This record gives sequence, C-alpha cells and structure tokens, in this order.
Amino acid sequence: MLRVLVLHGYTQNAEILRKKVFWLSGMRRKEFISKYRLNPFHKLAAIRKACGKDVELTFVDGPIILAQADMEGFQSANTISSLLENAQTSPESTPRAWWRANADRTLYEGIETSVRSIRELMTRSEHRFDGIMGFSQGASMAALLCAILEKPHLYPSFLTDTNEIPHPPVSFGIFVAGFKPLDVNLSALFQEPLTTPTLHVLGSNDLIVMRQRSQTLIDVCSNPRIEVHDGGHFVPSKASWRTFFRDYITSYSENSTISPSAVISPTPSVTPAPSELGTPMISRDGSPKPPDGPAVSQL
Repeated sequence: MLRVLVLHGYTQNAEILRKKVFWLSGMRRKEFISKYRLNPFHKLAAIRKACGKDVELTFVDGPIILAQADMEGFQSANTISSLLENAQTSPESTPRAWWRANADRTLYEGIETSVRSIRELMTRSEHRFDGIMGFSQGASMAALLCAILEKPHLYPSFLTDTNEIPHPPVSFGIFVAGFKPLDVNLSALFQEPLTTPTLHVLGSNDLIVMRQRSQTLIDVCSNPRIEVHDGGHFVPSKASWRTFFRDYITSYSENSTISPSAVISPTPSVTPAPSELGTPMISRDGSPKPPDGPAVSQL
C-alpha cells in the first residue's frame, strides 16, 4: 500500500478536505455544502474512493487556527461569519492554515510550528509516507516539506531530539494550485532545485493562484510534470482526473509495471501558454484577486 500525506489549503482543514460530499445526495448534500461553504469539486473524496485500498491518504490539520482578521480580504464577510459560527458548534469545521503571511509575503508567522507538527507526525508514524500532496497553501507547504526532507541539514529544527532525520525523502510530490514559499528564512532550501519528482496541477481559469505564480514552484523542481485542467481554484475530480491521480500515485508502487511519466494525461491534456491563462487582477496590496472577489494576500 502507498501512503500519501495530504495538506489542506488556507481556511480549510483536514476534515473538510476529506469529507465524502460526493456520497451525499439531494437536500442533505446541498445543506452540507452550504454549511461548510464548499465547492464539492474542491474535495478529494472522489479521488480517495478511486484509489481504493491501494492508497492510504492521511489528512492532517494545519496547527494555525484562523481568526476573523486572518480571513478578511480572503473570504467574504458572510462566509467568514458562517465559518466562525460553524466552528463554535462543529470544531471539525474550524478554519486553519499552515502560516500567516505578512503583507509582502516575505515572512510566514507560524511556519516553524507547522513544520514541527509534521515532524512529530512523521516521528510517531509506524510507516513512512511515499508522497506528499497539497492544495494551494497546502501545496506550498508540501513543496517545503519535500525540500526539508531532501536537505534536512538546512533546517536543523526538523531533526529529532537525538539529532536524527525523522523521515527519508518521499518518492513524489503532488502540488495542486501550488506556489513557491517566499519566506526569506526558507530561501536556502530552494537555491538548488528539488530532485523529488513532482506533479503540478494547474487550473487554466484559476484567478487565486495564477499560472505565473505556480511557475515559481515549477522552476525550482528538477523533474516536474505539469497537467492543466479547464477549471479554477480547486482539485479536479472528473472521471478522467480520478483515474489519472490513481494511476499516477500507484505508478510509484514497487509492483507497478508503468512509470509515472507513462501515465496517460487526463483530458484535455494541452497546456495553455501563460498568455492564454488570463491577466491577473491586482488588489491594492499587490496580490491577485478573482473578479468581484477578495484579495488573497495570505496565500
């Protein structure tokens, strides 16, 4: 069995990301989506089901609990109110993150706490993880972890109390709507390209993390594979994508008869040029924002 660590995006959490919303139907499904402010296509439930018993996805919470001020400019006022109200009655819906960024995204408050939480998880785990998958801020966190696992000497606090490496480098990373971490304290980890094989999944209509920003992460990976879906800021989960994710992940199995590069791309598989992906709308603080929507300075 292959084991994959899965990291949620900003204002999400492990429970929301893995919720089986695809198994709900009728009014119950609509009420669930409304309650948690979910787009069902953001979630990994269908992909998790497609992988079956061959893959174990481990969803973990970011340790940073977000307050109202952390979400202003990222979510609408109504959504923030609903998220905080739901968190009072359903702790599993508490909005979380892996860090809080300053205005120019050069310092990440809480990143050390997040790295330490993953170190503790890996230290406790009876099995090693074969890969790390992340969405949005979680994809950036996943890339950081891949870098730390490759070069732990550049991040000494990741070592155990006995100065040992808690986990070997993973076999692959999957970054959906990812971007390169920009914290100045992490720059040394990306001076040399990542050698871990990486899959980068981009949305051609993603106005939250634009192609130009995702390219910053692609550029620091020595063995990247790029796939583009025709939607926005979410994890694609149509049938062709479910099959692709399953086949890509299982291609890293010892018993696999196919290499990761030979896994057939989902359709459409044509990667549009950056100019075809639209021009980012810029907010007053210089961060991209969707049309008629909030800025996303915290990502």
